[in-house]
Amino acid sequence: MLPHRRGRAQDDLREGVLKLLTLFRAKFLPLISSFGFAFPRTVMQPAINVEPYVVLVHGFLRRGRNMRFLARELEQRGYRPLTPNLPTTFRNVAACAESLELYLDERLPRAGERVVHFVGHSMGGLIIREYLSRRVVTGLGKIVLIGTPNKGSRHGNRALLAPLFRRVFQGLSDLAEPGPHIAPPRNVPPPDVGVVVGTWTDVLRRQLLRGEHDGLVTVDSARNVPARDEFWVPTSHERLHWRQDTAEAIDSFLRTGKFRAG
Repeated sequence: MLPHRRGRAQDDLREGVLKLLTLFRAKFLPLISSFGFAFPRTVMQPAINVEPYVVLVHGFLRRGRNMRFLARELEQRGYRPLTPNLPTTFRNVAACAESLELYLDERLPRAGERVVHFVGHSMGGLIIREYLSRRVVTGLGKIVLIGTPNKGSRHGNRALLAPLFRRVFQGLSDLAEPGPHIAPPRNVPPPDVGVVVGTWTDVLRRQLLRGEHDGLVTVDSARNVPARDEFWVPTSHERLHWRQDTAEAIDSFLRTGKFRAG
């Protein structure tokens, strides 16, 4: 059996057991108690271990395996990572959000207790924001955006100057300035958002953008979203999500709402 199908079968089994226990408590327990029998409350209220999911969304020109380092690190810390392959190379943010919706509908449990966090690198953060603007997510946890061009990037503007690129790589229009218009999350209250920002680049690319940036996305663009906390990393855009300190900070934020404990 494939791993995601085995996980789905376990979720369905747990859901079925809970339904049976609820039915027994509501229908049969009062009848049995009328004959003088008593049951400990702990028997009727079994503890449920909610293992949090974390959805890791890759960026432009990438695939799900690009998030494998974070997936491994977070899995070791008790999360269930999901790494979808989305059509970011040729499709725009809206189309990728539709693909993400279909992917999660097949893999997340339909009912019962659950917690679902989202972590996105670069364009992946825009896809998460678009997805959350379309539907209310049951058990929504926290959101982490890693080097996400919330106000677009000047590099996207330059790429759009080539007509062929504009036609083939549809996502470039969302990556260019001023960035896509995305409505707020539909969940009320909205989820806590954490932002990871890169602040280092090589000498050559340092001159291509104004202000502090990671080589592709400026600090100002990455921070252009209501956030509860920020984590600044002295590294380039491509390496932001491949660092141990980034993984540790994300774990801390998902658990506490802060990138650094204390």
